[in-house]
Amino acid sequence: MGDQQLKAWFDAIDVDHSGRLDSKELQRALAMGNLHYGLNDVDQMVRAFDVDNSRSLGFAEFSRLHYFLVNVQNSFQTFDRDRSGRLTPDEVAQALQQAGFQLDGPAMMAMISKFDPDNSASLSLDEYIRSCLFLQTAARTFGAFDPQRTGQVHLSFNQFVYAASHVCG
Repeated sequence: MGDQQLKAWFDAIDVDHSGRLDSKELQRALAMGNLHYGLNDVDQMVRAFDVDNSRSLGFAEFSRLHYFLVNVQNSFQTFDRDRSGRLTPDEVAQALQQAGFQLDGPAMMAMISKFDPDNSASLSLDEYIRSCLFLQTAARTFGAFDPQRTGQVHLSFNQFVYAASHVCG
C-alpha cells in the first residue's frame, strides 16, 4: 500500500475528522483488515506508536504502526515454514533474532508463555503480533532508562512501576 493510499485509508477511518485515530477508530480499521483485537490490545498499539503521548495516532504514527504490522505479518509468514498458522518457540526465536531481539532461553519462553493463552507452546499470528508489540514497547521503555545503551539499567521501585505500566497492557 502506497503512502497516498494509506493516507486515504487513514482519512476514511478518522470518523471524527480530528486528524488523529483513537483506539476505537483504530480497532474498527484493524477489523476491516481482518485483525480482530480487544480494546486493551488496540490501546497498547496506540501507546506503542504514540510519540506525543496523546493516546491517539496522527498519520505519521499510524503509518509507522501500519508498516510494523505488515513487517510482523511478513516475518510470521516467512518463519511459519510448515504453514501451520503457528510459530514454534524455535521459529519465534529465529524471527525475533532477525528483527534484532536477542533474548535468552528463559526470557523467550516466559514471553511465549505470556502470549500463548491456549498453552499450545506456539504462537498464532495474533499472538505473535501481541508479543512483537510487547517487545517493541519494552525496548522503547527500557531505552528510556538506558540512554547510553549499555543493555543494563538500575531502577528504583517507582521507576519499575512506571516502566511496567508502560509495557504491560
